[in-house]
Amino acid sequence: MKPADFSALPTEQQLDTLYYQGDVLANRYEDEFIFLLYSFHDFYVELRHDAYDNKLLAVSAFKDTVQLDPYLPYLVEELL
Repeated sequence: MKPADFSALPTEQQLDTLYYQGDVLANRYEDEFIFLLYSFHDFYVELRHDAYDNKLLAVSAFKDTVQLDPYLPYLVEELL
């Protein structure tokens, strides 16, 4: 599966797929948002939640490692 294939799935199916087949790598907090980073096949998926309203705001699938930059402190911490 490619990021575009994953993104084309309905949101509920994306979440089910991540739950059963994805690996949680890190989470982070920014203002009122909670971000969860998953590894799935050979790409990454980021979920963005509104912490106050407890709503999923976005699901983003990507391969570009530049988008991992906000997670690096958390990923390095896991390795130590």
